[in-house]
Amino acid sequence: WSDPSDPSKGFDFLYLDAADYNRFPEGTVVARETTVEGKKVYAMDAIIGEGLKSTAGGIGVENLKGSGLIAGETARAYNEVFTLSYVTGRSVGIGAYLNRLGQRVIQMVNGPMILTGFGALNKLLGKNVYTSQDQLGGPQVMVPNGVTHKLVQS
Repeated sequence: WSDPSDPSKGFDFLYLDAADYNRFPEGTVVARETTVEGKKVYAMDAIIGEGLKSTAGGIGVENLKGSGLIAGETARAYNEVFTLSYVTGRSVGIGAYLNRLGQRVIQMVNGPMILTGFGALNKLLGKNVYTSQDQLGGPQVMVPNGVTHKLVQS
């Protein structure tokens, strides 16, 4: 944290400890060695995926290219045709973002739209701030914010 007593001020960098850094094949993570609280860590500058055995089959950061193309098409469609998203279950990451790119969103009461899970955010924050996905993207958040236009039971 930039200021451990005030997490709202953000952090200086994300890092891996030496054990985690060494688990990845060489060239997977671009990082610089530094110290945090007296221990050696690797501050991450980039995460690389393309061409590695670990990403064979298309599981890696290169998937962002395809997600970006879908987002671009969805954004262009907004001005050309009526666009509607019907969220019937948990919608995460780019899926949640794509819902918002449409003109209207219908959300089921048990279908949160979240960019990342509450567990990951708690880990990043270093304390338990959130207890459910609904606190991040459930109807009680999305309806008042104007993201969800219609809430349905099924």
